[in-house]
Amino acid sequence: MAKIVWLASYPKSGNTWMRILLTNYLRNGTEPADINKIDGGPIASARFWFDEWVGIEASALDDALIERLRPGVYRCMAREEQSTIYMKVHDAWLRTKQGEGLFPADVTAGVVYILRNPLDMAASCAHHWGVTIEQAVDNLCDSAFTSSRSIGGLSDQLRQFMGSWSDHVQSWLDESGLPVHLVRYEDLQRDPVRYFGEVVTFCSLPFDEERVRTAVAFSSFGELQRQEHDKGFRECSVSAPGNFFRRGEVGSWREELPPALAQRLIDTHGDVMRRFGYLGENGQPV
Repeated sequence: MAKIVWLASYPKSGNTWMRILLTNYLRNGTEPADINKIDGGPIASARFWFDEWVGIEASALDDALIERLRPGVYRCMAREEQSTIYMKVHDAWLRTKQGEGLFPADVTAGVVYILRNPLDMAASCAHHWGVTIEQAVDNLCDSAFTSSRSIGGLSDQLRQFMGSWSDHVQSWLDESGLPVHLVRYEDLQRDPVRYFGEVVTFCSLPFDEERVRTAVAFSSFGELQRQEHDKGFRECSVSAPGNFFRRGEVGSWREELPPALAQRLIDTHGDVMRRFGYLGENGQPV
């Protein structure tokens, strides 16, 4: 029986980059891994896995029943695997109506939580969701925000409850009770060898600094953009008007986010932003 390492984040926080880093480290190859063949399989909310393990198509079930069944699906997956599963998840951590953790502790090895400044996330989320930046900010501030299935339940994703950015962060870090390793996107970009190396250690993988450096080089933003340009990226949202690997810059919000929307994010998320170093004591972005 295997255990699961949940790679958890709000959308557009660097989750895909973390998965590619892990893929390059685990494979230890002589050339960059194909971005369309990332280890770990699809996202935790992928309908394909649910349908396979439950034996009934999710489109025939309502969201409440799907939520109740999801913990059992993850247990089945873990029981069938021999090595650690690294699984991307954008859901907030929550309990089902039966009181069970949606991501059960008994099959969890740990959580790598990737955190990113919501000011930088707003434009990226707007692009990814195919909505205005105003709508993206609304979503980031909405405690009831849910990425829902399409009409008729025919989406390839199950419903994902995310809540607001602050809700999401606190659900995993403060409420889950699971062993969590926090990685700020900004730190990972500034010193990827150090901070990805800490992820390798947290995941109880054999640590090899040269291997870490190679994985970092093979997962550079330029390499990801090159691959997407050459052959596309199958995880790119159908709603997005352009590339998945768009900018990836720290501080790009200063060029992309209108001041009123930046202030709304600060007003809504100030406590959590300050906690993780995104605001100074004077309440101004750092």
